[in-house]
Amino acid sequence: MLPLIKYRNSINKLGNFLIQNLNYESYPPTSSKISSARNFGGFSGFFSSLPKISFSQSASDNNKGIVVREDEGIHILTRRKVPITIKISKTNHGVDGISFCTEDMSAGRKMRIHKHLNNDELIFIHKGEGTLTLDDTSIKVKTGDVVFVPRGIWHGLDNTGAENLLMVFQYSPAGFEEYFIENGTPAGMQAKERSEEEYALAEKKYGMVYKDKQ
Repeated sequence: MLPLIKYRNSINKLGNFLIQNLNYESYPPTSSKISSARNFGGFSGFFSSLPKISFSQSASDNNKGIVVREDEGIHILTRRKVPITIKISKTNHGVDGISFCTEDMSAGRKMRIHKHLNNDELIFIHKGEGTLTLDDTSIKVKTGDVVFVPRGIWHGLDNTGAENLLMVFQYSPAGFEEYFIENGTPAGMQAKERSEEEYALAEKKYGMVYKDKQ
């Protein structure tokens, strides 16, 4: 299990961000542990355990709000040919606080274990089931589960089910989603040819570290 101090530090960082951008009335919550909420009932419980939010302040420079339709967004094939859709991004929408993306993993697909040096990540399993790696722990996840991954923590996800796994994920602060744009290929376009050196430069630029390179 992760040392409790890592949980506290990560939760406090997230709390400071929320205080600055969402005008929380109080922080931290009563529990200092990271929560994983199961199914939609647990999903509601997860957020109900957090302090109440006042929406008197905007979480980004875009203070008029954004609506992104189901078929809209930047559709990318990653280096490993995994389809990702970037729905809300820092560059396209002027949102600094948080980004919003989806990933459709085919059965048997495995995500490389990695960590983000500059971003916290929130993952919601919208559909499917799999095995999540969180630091040195393997956890079974399924539809409705929510996972908070602090920056600097190793994580990965394997689709162990018989059907596609649809994952919704967010980065805070926004910006890491540009890594997919820089390294991936727009859907329907010819795949980019990039050298290992170019990939390494992009990883350093966006604070992306793969465990199998350590």
